[in-house]
Amino acid sequence: MPGRVALVTGASSGMGRAAAAELCRRGARVMAVARREPLLAQLAAETGASYVACSLETRDGCEQAVEAARSQLGPIEIIVNNAALGTAEDGSVLDLEWDAWRRIMNLDLDVPFLLTKLAAADMKRSGWGRIIMVSSTAGQVGGPGMAAYCAAKHGLLGLMRATAADLASHGITCNAVLPGWVRTEMAERSAGRESARRGVPVEEIWAERASSSPAGRIATEAEVAAAIAFLASEEASGVNGEAVTVSLGSLW
Repeated sequence: MPGRVALVTGASSGMGRAAAAELCRRGARVMAVARREPLLAQLAAETGASYVACSLETRDGCEQAVEAARSQLGPIEIIVNNAALGTAEDGSVLDLEWDAWRRIMNLDLDVPFLLTKLAAADMKRSGWGRIIMVSSTAGQVGGPGMAAYCAAKHGLLGLMRATAADLASHGITCNAVLPGWVRTEMAERSAGRESARRGVPVEEIWAERASSSPAGRIATEAEVAAAIAFLASEEASGVNGEAVTVSLGSLW
């Protein structure tokens, strides 16, 4: 991995930030992408990552991110499709409005497709590449009040498997990580919404989530980042089309 050019989306906080930092630690040249420039600047100061602040919700934004990586660092060799909207913005099939459905499906599924398509052109030319999709345990099971999120994360696994088959002959692998509960900013919003709905403290929500795991705790951002970094490594050359769950044995 030393010297490889990596594009990481949703890198201003949470698992994306942890993944960008871990790839930097392992010697990759990282382009971190997110909307919040102050947080990206802090990441850059701490890790040496490059960054571009933009929204990926449009085709122009996706192309801007890819072009920034190419022009500043070189052809993209690793992409981590992590940016997503979570369950706090979601709802049931009865309540969810069309615009909210489309916004979640766009960022959580359409954007990974487009970024993968753009980055894979570089990988095909070089004969080497690593594509990592950040799905979720919600990509394997359904849950109430998260119609769009579950649909998108299930779809992301289908995209991963199709991409793995399409690109394997070019020396490119495509895999997914499926985190369970991780105490990220996005998951905190979900816990807050559940807390308000049920009338219980947020810490009780997190205690319940931890107790649902055989390990009695939830996974950490660092543990998810380590799985991502392995899939991005030279050593993972034989791993393709796989969904790696990082949830300590919990279904969620």
